[in-house]
Amino acid sequence: MPTPEHMQAVVETYVRALNAADLDAIVALYAEDALVEDPVGSTPKRGLEEIRAFYAGSLRMKLHVELEGSVRAVANEAAFAFSVSFEVQGRKTTIRPIDVFRFDEAGRIVQMRAFFGPANISAG
Repeated sequence: MPTPEHMQAVVETYVRALNAADLDAIVALYAEDALVEDPVGSTPKRGLEEIRAFYAGSLRMKLHVELEGSVRAVANEAAFAFSVSFEVQGRKTTIRPIDVFRFDEAGRIVQMRAFFGPANISAG
């Protein structure tokens, strides 16, 4: 089982990779058969090919990502609040999701779920 320290490190690596637009580093955090549901309620992306395509689309925009508080890591899951800011056609948008990662025994992410809705999205 992954340690809380390992899960914390994965979250920090994830945030750094999003800020650096490092697609390979993001995908490397996931297990081969991982599932990404972003946002919760959307059609899940399954496997590394779909996950890579999802993040490639997100990284077309210059993202500014910051943790908002501490990572909660217990058993084989980690939850964390953060902000993602970006500009589209001169308009800045910020989304404040809570992501939950579930890890396998090797410490790779097997499931990511992003919890946010309209109340968590703001302009400016």
